[in-house]
Amino acid sequence: MDVFNDNGLTWYFTNDITRRRLVKDTLQESLLDQVLYTNDALVNGCKIVSPLGKSDHVGIMLDLVVSPSTDTRVKQKVLKPIWGKVSSEKLLNISINDIDWDFSSTNNVQDMWAELHGKLEAVAATVPAASVYLDNRPVKLPWSTTALKRMRRNKDRAWAEFDVDPTDINFSNAISKQHTFAEEEFKAKVKYEKKITSNLKQNCKAFYAYLRNKRQVKSSIVSLDRGDGTRTDTTAESAEVLATAFSSVFVREPPGPLPKNDSFEVNECVIDDMVIRSSDVKKQLLKLNIFKSSGPDGVHPKLLKSLAYDDKFVEAVTQLFVKCSETGTLPEIWKSASVVALFKKGSKSDPLNYRPVSLTCILCKAFTVILKELLEDSRSFNGDPPHLTLNHGFPVIRLSRPKKIA
Repeated sequence: MDVFNDNGLTWYFTNDITRRRLVKDTLQESLLDQVLYTNDALVNGCKIVSPLGKSDHVGIMLDLVVSPSTDTRVKQKVLKPIWGKVSSEKLLNISINDIDWDFSSTNNVQDMWAELHGKLEAVAATVPAASVYLDNRPVKLPWSTTALKRMRRNKDRAWAEFDVDPTDINFSNAISKQHTFAEEEFKAKVKYEKKITSNLKQNCKAFYAYLRNKRQVKSSIVSLDRGDGTRTDTTAESAEVLATAFSSVFVREPPGPLPKNDSFEVNECVIDDMVIRSSDVKKQLLKLNIFKSSGPDGVHPKLLKSLAYDDKFVEAVTQLFVKCSETGTLPEIWKSASVVALFKKGSKSDPLNYRPVSLTCILCKAFTVILKELLEDSRSFNGDPPHLTLNHGFPVIRLSRPKKIA
């Protein structure tokens, strides 16, 4: 047992009985069979079942997270834009010289957004792209260089020559080229690791992505309990179960103003005119973190921050925000979010043990921040923070806790 523990193995069963046999009409029970694991993410569940045939050993049914890959199809590759290889100056020059940000029609919010989004995609199309697999794995290693590729080809060519003519000279040549390639690859790997760790505070995304790729066990959502004794079989079924579980923990409030509480003294006012200035929009765009991910609309924050220095683009975004505030409507894509389920603790088959994390559109976030700032600027009514209601169809927003009646 000490040898197993020293090698990082953990006992799954401790006090269970895994063997029963009759010895001179006496039933002997013992813990003979055992399940050992090195990573708790490998085993999702384990239970003891009845023996098979006439065996005196009980059956152990394991529910493993990993499974052998039976897909022999060729991995498909797609092009993914690499925003780190394009400069903000290049995006700004394309915006100023090649794009006309004036709207052809300002009658509908959805049409304005579709036109603006099309022009943003035209600018984003100039970003260099790299080939990745459909599961978002890079085709080549991040520290791979042209010199390493050349050394790898020389190594493979040397071993191919040894296979054709297995002489001592060819063997020594192949070993020499393999050692040279291994040393240079190790140096390139160390250089890449130092690069991502030195830039950890500014861009932690690359660091954690590298750590996830180094994991031997990929944590994924396994089959979930439906609540009726059955379990899901496909990814689509698991997504439906998670969506039902996530919606059940939220409180559904009726549309319209929030109900009044008589135990609170609330000052109310209505904002008739909201002035959204281009300077406020530009300030919010310049605050964006370029290392964050894009939302469901596919608009990257580096693109928006780079175009913030183009006054015509800022004016176009301002017109869209003003139209949203006047009509009380938002583009349909702004109402959606990319939701990812993160496991917390407990059984991985229970959908309530996952936490939803949503990623919304960046322009919608900027619009929300501007609205909040406009509401906070109107706090000068009698020195008390008022309970503000927008008269353009937006929901009621409470700025702070109202004062209690003494």
